[in-house]
Amino acid sequence: MNWSNDQVARYGVVVVWLLIVGTGLSGVVAPLVLPQQTYADAFRLFSEAYYQQELNLATSPIANVSHRIFGLLFFVIGMAQFNRRLRAKNPVWHRWCGRLYVALAALVVVTATILAVRHAFAGPIEQIGVLLMNGLFGVLVIAGLVKARRRNFVAHREYMMRGFAVALVIAVHRPFFGGGLLLLDLPHPVLFVLSGAAAFSVCIICAEIWIRRSRRASYARTVSFLEGNFVKLSGKRQ
Repeated sequence: MNWSNDQVARYGVVVVWLLIVGTGLSGVVAPLVLPQQTYADAFRLFSEAYYQQELNLATSPIANVSHRIFGLLFFVIGMAQFNRRLRAKNPVWHRWCGRLYVALAALVVVTATILAVRHAFAGPIEQIGVLLMNGLFGVLVIAGLVKARRRNFVAHREYMMRGFAVALVIAVHRPFFGGGLLLLDLPHPVLFVLSGAAAFSVCIICAEIWIRRSRRASYARTVSFLEGNFVKLSGKRQ
């Protein structure tokens, strides 16, 4: 099946929004609405180790709650930033939301680092992975910001898309880890790391595929535009 870029974008946006909504409901709304013990007990149905992890995270309430709320806002603002119609309709709004996006990115990195250092579920391996991902995420966001300042908006969009893909790993990781708990008989910290690596790979590969498809589509539009102008000029000269 040969899907057009518009079809891929449409279905991709739906999938990403489903992941964000699922993460928001399970990781932000539920722990804020439900009593702390009730929320932790829900995880106990699947994993005693992860139940203990939720109790551990609750001992750092400011970092824990801030990370969840800032992370959800980051995802929502990020999806709005990638909306072509919104960018074209109100570029000033896009720039101000971009500043908010970068600020939220910094807060997400700081709180994620605090939680990883204090309460890593999978020990040092998870801590190293989180620090590397935070570093990569920060580099990509900064590179995108620099490209925007230099008015290289194509490169800006690509770097920001890669950064968003890295951040989206947490949303993709949840169904991978949950599915692994049901289907695989592995130690839960090991499964946590493996599902995280799988989620990272999926997000990065999908981002790069979309970036390359976008480049080809942009090149094709440019060639079509130039060919059309050439034909018009040739007709006038005749």
